[in-house]
Amino acid sequence: MFKALLDFVFPTACAVCDVPPSPLCEGCAPAFDVAQSWLGTTPVWYATEYSEPISRIFRAYKDQNRTALVTYLAPGLKLAVAKGALVLGECWICLPPRNRVNFKKRGFDPVSRLITGSDKPVLGQLPSNTLRFHRQVRDQRRLNKPGRESNILGSMTAIPGSKRVLLVDDVMTTGSTLKECTRALSAAGYEVAGICVLAKRNL
Repeated sequence: MFKALLDFVFPTACAVCDVPPSPLCEGCAPAFDVAQSWLGTTPVWYATEYSEPISRIFRAYKDQNRTALVTYLAPGLKLAVAKGALVLGECWICLPPRNRVNFKKRGFDPVSRLITGSDKPVLGQLPSNTLRFHRQVRDQRRLNKPGRESNILGSMTAIPGSKRVLLVDDVMTTGSTLKECTRALSAAGYEVAGICVLAKRNL
C-alpha cells in the first residue's frame, strides 16, 4: 500500500518505456480483449497475450513490487473472470496456492491483489487454503517447460469438496501449474469447469 502510494506521489518512470511519469504512460497502458482457448479439455479465458509490453508490466508488478500497476492490470483479469462466469454459470473462484518463498519476498499475493485490491478473498471464493503445496517447489519462472512440469507435478493437495470451480490466475505460460491445480482439485472431488487468466502465452 505504502509503496503504491509512493509510486504515484513520487513518479519514477513508466514500467515499459522508462519515460516519466510512473507507473505507466498512456501509450504503454495495456488494452484488453477477452479470448478463449483450451487447456486439455478445460476452457480458458484470457484478456491478453503474454508478450511485450504486458510481460514487462508483470515483472515490474511482481518482482519490483510496483503495486500501483494493479490499477492497469486488474480490469483485464476481471473481464476474463466475468466472461468465464457468464458462459459457465455459477462457480466458485479458486486461486492457486501461494508459493511461500515468493509471498514472503513480495509481501503480497499478486493474484488476490488483482481481484480485490487486497489479499482478502472475494465473495464466492473458496478459502485460500483449499489448495496447498504438500512439498516444496522451485520458482517456475526459472525453469523450461519439462522442468516446470516435473517440478510441479504431484505437488498439491486440496481440501475435499464437490463444488464447481473456476480457477483464476494471473499468467498462464506452459499451463503446468494450472494442470496441477486441476488435478489436485479433481482428486478432491471438485469439478474444474474453467480457467481464467489475465495473460496467456500463445506458443
